[in-house]
Amino acid sequence: MHEMFKNAIAIVTGAASGFGFAISKKLLDYGAAAVWLMDFNALKLAEAQKQLNEEFPGRVFSKRVDISVKGEIEAAIDEACRVSGRIDMLFNNAGRPMTFPTSHINPDDFRKLVDLNYIGVAMGTLKVLPMMEKAGKGYVINAASMGGLLPFPYQAAYASTKAAVISFTQCLAYEYDGTDIHFMQYSPTNVATNIFFAQQAEEMRKAGKTEEEIAEAAKNTLPPEGALRLDDAIDILFEGIEKGETNIIIGDDSKLYEMYCTNRQAFAEIALEIGAKRRAFFNRALECAALGLPPDVPFPG
Repeated sequence: MHEMFKNAIAIVTGAASGFGFAISKKLLDYGAAAVWLMDFNALKLAEAQKQLNEEFPGRVFSKRVDISVKGEIEAAIDEACRVSGRIDMLFNNAGRPMTFPTSHINPDDFRKLVDLNYIGVAMGTLKVLPMMEKAGKGYVINAASMGGLLPFPYQAAYASTKAAVISFTQCLAYEYDGTDIHFMQYSPTNVATNIFFAQQAEEMRKAGKTEEEIAEAAKNTLPPEGALRLDDAIDILFEGIEKGETNIIIGDDSKLYEMYCTNRQAFAEIALEIGAKRRAFFNRALECAALGLPPDVPFPG
């Protein structure tokens, strides 16, 4: 079982928390020889390396990387390859959501989101491709989202970046069919991670808050009711990788995607209902923001 992960050299971006940390731990559990944790958050990255190194000494490496900054992921991959000798697996996991009224999105923030969620993924992939071609094998596993498959309201920016990741991955999967270089994307639905605090965290950074202050505030944020346990989501992801699936959908929203493809009117009714709930939330959130207060109503999912 899990032979494909034994002795692997893997890079995981966005590895300091959530999906990225859980992916890194699972790789180590399954016998990876070295896992490179990469993340922009130096504080959380150091904590993640310390925690994993206690359980898996000598097999955990870390590098502070902001994949949205030109050249950083390429330089980090070069360093990992130089130290570890090769790269067998690249998990392009780093990214963040943006569920927000589109007319209120700052154009610079939109560009940064594209750089993080899509350009960083593409640049990491382009960097490892020649290495994997030379080795004759490899895996590139990209984080997408059900948002990239389903056109939910208030996610025009986020969904478009994830749709780009999905298309990019699928094109490469067909291009490299018949080789031992594999491309996969995973599209989660609601999973119980800190992603539901990510938008607020970004706003707090822009306001000058420290990472310690942001971490403290995150403790009070709960995922939507019914969110999938992270451990369950990771099991689905790794099962999909082992089966060689190009498209790995994680969570019950796979039924919604089927509905979107086969019964557009039924899907539209659900999307409009979600839109109404989100509209009410954001109207109240903007009222609170004008008063300098955090939202006093929960995000509806």
